[in-house]
Amino acid sequence: MNVLHLNRFFYSGQTTHAFSLVKEQQKQGLDARLIMDGNPSYQALELYKETINKLGITTIRPGDLQAVLQQLQHWQPHVIHAHSPLTFPLAASLATKYSAPLIITCHGLGLNNQEMRPYLQQASAIICISRRVANSMYDFAGKVHIVPNGVDLQEFKPALKTDPVKIAYVGRIDQSKLKGYNHFCKAVDLLEQVEFFVAANKPPNSKTAQYLGWTSEVASLLAKTDIVAGTGRAIIEGLACGNAAIILGRTCQGILTPEKIRTKNIDISGLAGTDPCYKNIFYDLAKLTQNKIYLQQLQKFGRELAENEFDNAKLTRNIIELYEQILAAQRK
Repeated sequence: MNVLHLNRFFYSGQTTHAFSLVKEQQKQGLDARLIMDGNPSYQALELYKETINKLGITTIRPGDLQAVLQQLQHWQPHVIHAHSPLTFPLAASLATKYSAPLIITCHGLGLNNQEMRPYLQQASAIICISRRVANSMYDFAGKVHIVPNGVDLQEFKPALKTDPVKIAYVGRIDQSKLKGYNHFCKAVDLLEQVEFFVAANKPPNSKTAQYLGWTSEVASLLAKTDIVAGTGRAIIEGLACGNAAIILGRTCQGILTPEKIRTKNIDISGLAGTDPCYKNIFYDLAKLTQNKIYLQQLQKFGRELAENEFDNAKLTRNIIELYEQILAAQRK
């Protein structure tokens, strides 16, 4: 099966997800190709150079249909899979040209609007990464499928955890997350005898943080840390590496505990909590750093949760089966 993925270059978990999905689909026998719509910066090209080369990723100018057709002149996609709303128009045109089903993945909220509705209507399936996102697609419930972002459990796995306690904040900072980011840094600065690492696109307002910038070496970082803070993919990768997790984005959802996932669907969006406050964050961090048994219990829980819910190999297989069902229905 030939699958063409389209995405826009951003420093984000969405970009990382597209890379990991294509990699796993290739591993599982698909001829999966990824075109990144939008010329990336020199820094992005350098950061992702190894991945781009290994996966055979190509880039085009935004929305350049002729460039895609030129690249595909000796290869015909059976499925078009778009990951960024900025690529939906291009993906829809390609789906029409090749009589291929259009699959759309919705990574966030706000896409069920007048501008996007024609593409959502054309899509044969809409993949949503969470129940919260799926609920926003109420007009298209019949073709919505919930498939969370997955993580490679062999690449992201715990290493030996050593003293002192190591804390990582991982995430792309925009204006909506800035307050939580600043309050988290303030809370960590109040702790004693910890190491603090920040992998983000914006330097932290912190006296103690070791700032790593936006890095592609997240697996090696999280393997050695004990506590991860952030949202979405950063949390999934942190859990796989045996970290206790604090969900912090626009809001603060606090420590991810077994009790929280038993009572409702797993929500790692950073949208469902309270207004970030460094005092509350400090109390959560103190619970974890001052009680080693509790910390270790949550670390074990985190790895098990990643194995049960976020195994990229299993989730990719689910997506491939969805492709197969749609193609089979199309042939009837």
